[in-house]
Amino acid sequence: MADIFISYAREDVVRAQALAEAFVALGWLVWWDDSIRAGAPFDEVIDQQLDAASCVVVIWSTASVASNWVRAEASAADEQGKLVPVSFEHDLRLPVRFRQLRVAQLTSTDLQEPANDTLQLLADIAVLTGKQPSGVDQTSVQRRIRQRSSGANLVTVGNWRITLHFLGARAIYDLTFHPNSTVTGTAKWTISRANLAGRWLFDPAEQVLHLELSGGLQQGTRAIPVKISRWRTADVADCKFDHRRARLERITPSSLGFS
Repeated sequence: MADIFISYAREDVVRAQALAEAFVALGWLVWWDDSIRAGAPFDEVIDQQLDAASCVVVIWSTASVASNWVRAEASAADEQGKLVPVSFEHDLRLPVRFRQLRVAQLTSTDLQEPANDTLQLLADIAVLTGKQPSGVDQTSVQRRIRQRSSGANLVTVGNWRITLHFLGARAIYDLTFHPNSTVTGTAKWTISRANLAGRWLFDPAEQVLHLELSGGLQQGTRAIPVKISRWRTADVADCKFDHRRARLERITPSSLGFS
């Protein structure tokens, strides 16, 4: 199973190959479509490798924005919470679905350079794959990971639980916030349970966690603000969830789905 699946347009093959070689040099296993053996069913292999990879690096360019293949692969990766977009073209207009996601703006395929976007790219891949890049400044990468995965007065990448009581019932939302701004999880009420998916964004200045969730009792996607009123610890806060008093707390993966 590959750590990284690279999605790209044929016009960007030189950069795709250079990125693949850079990721391999950092210790990650990479799959891109030059690995398909002759005679293999192309679309089946793509589907298998994309689903199996820990993260999908999409190279956005003028050519890939117009590619139905790249759009489809990016959509599948986004739905699975493992999309990591990069681009070498500044001010590129992305497909509307992906415009709200943060894109690593690279100036080179040399991933050893200490640029902010390069370090954040390495940190995002490290979080998704569970493997640290070798041969780079680990202090800088770990700092980026900590900024996205922990910290007082911040809601960041990881597993979180929202608990609230109303009308004598209790609701528990166990959510996983992914680095690409997607969220997946479950909602458990007294007598029912539902799977959830959507997007998240935390505004540290306003201390508001913005959620867009689909699934559950209502049809369509629903915007739900989570306004934090007080942090009790670095990872536990009092808040208003959909205008009701609630508790927000970071939890371990083993706690997901349990009350």
